[in-house]
Amino acid sequence: MGKTGIRWLHHKHGAYYLVRNNKWTRLSDNLHDALVEYARLTAGKDKGALPELVRRVLDDMEQDVAASTLKNYKTCARRVLDSFVEFSPAQIKPAHIAQFLDDHKSTPSMANLLRAFLKGMFSRAVRWGVVETNPVREIKPFKTGKRTRYITDDEFEKIREQASPTLQCLMDVAYITGQRIGDVMGIRYEDIVPAGARGAGTPAGVYVEQQKTKARVLIEITDDLQAALDTTRAVHCSPRAQTLFHKPDGSPLSYFTIYGHWRRACEDAKVGDAHIHDMRAKAATDAKAQGLDSKTLLGHTTDSSHNRYLRDKDVPVAKPVSARTKKK
Repeated sequence: MGKTGIRWLHHKHGAYYLVRNNKWTRLSDNLHDALVEYARLTAGKDKGALPELVRRVLDDMEQDVAASTLKNYKTCARRVLDSFVEFSPAQIKPAHIAQFLDDHKSTPSMANLLRAFLKGMFSRAVRWGVVETNPVREIKPFKTGKRTRYITDDEFEKIREQASPTLQCLMDVAYITGQRIGDVMGIRYEDIVPAGARGAGTPAGVYVEQQKTKARVLIEITDDLQAALDTTRAVHCSPRAQTLFHKPDGSPLSYFTIYGHWRRACEDAKVGDAHIHDMRAKAATDAKAQGLDSKTLLGHTTDSSHNRYLRDKDVPVAKPVSARTKKK
C-alpha cells in the first residue's frame, strides 16, 4: 500500500482507492482513470475543492458562452481536473499554470484554449471570493501562425465527388453562404425568410445569428443558393424536423457525424491537409476575388478578424538572377 501524494488517494495491490472515513472505494487500475473518477466522487465534498469550482464555472459559462465553445471548455475542464486534482484553487500558482500549458505547447491552439478556460475559471473564482488573484493573468498565450491553406476549386470538387449526399449539401450551402459549419447545420426552416420579412425592402434570404460572435447577417437567396437549399430539402425531408440539416428522425445532425464524413471524403479524394473549416476561408477569398463584400458575408466587424480568413490564391512568379559568369 502506498500514498500517492494526493489527499484520500491510495495505491494498493495494483489499484487506486479513494479512502475516506476508513471506507475504501476502488477507482481504477490506472492512475489517469483513477484521477477522473476521484474528481467525480470528490466534487462538492469541500466548498473550496477544484472539482466544485469547475462544476460551478461550467454552469455559469453555459449562460454566456456559445454552445461550440462550451463543448470545447468541457474537454478543457477534464484535462484541468486530471492535472490539478490534488490542488485546491488557492494552491494553483502562475508557475503551475505555466508548466501545465508548456506540457501542451506541441499543440499551441489547444494550449491556448486551455489557457482561455483557466483564465475564465479564475476570473470567476476571484469574483466569487474563492481566490484572491487570477494566476493566469501574467501567462501569455502561445503564438500560432496564420493558416494559409487554400482549397482550390479542383480540390473542392474532388472532395465533393467522394462526399455523402449530406456532406455535398453542406459543402454547397457552407461555401455559398460563407458561414461556419455549426451555423449552417443550425439553420432552421424559419430562418429561410421571404422578401420583406426582416424589414421593408429586404430580399428573400437566410437569416443567420452566428453562435460564436452573435453577429447577425441576412444572406440574400440567389439562384445558386436556392438550388442548394432545394437539394438539401430533397435529401433531408423528415416532416418532424425543425432544422434544414437533420437525421431521418428529424433530430439535428451532430458536428462529429459531419466531421467523419469530411475526413473520409478527403481521404478518398486524396486531398491532404484540408480542414472542414477551410471552406469558410475559401468562401471569403473567392467572394473578395469576385468583388463581393466578403467581410459582411462572414459577419465580421473588423478588418483584422476578417483578414485572417483571406488566402493567397496565386503563387507569384519571379524571374531568377542572371549568372555572374557566362559560359563561352
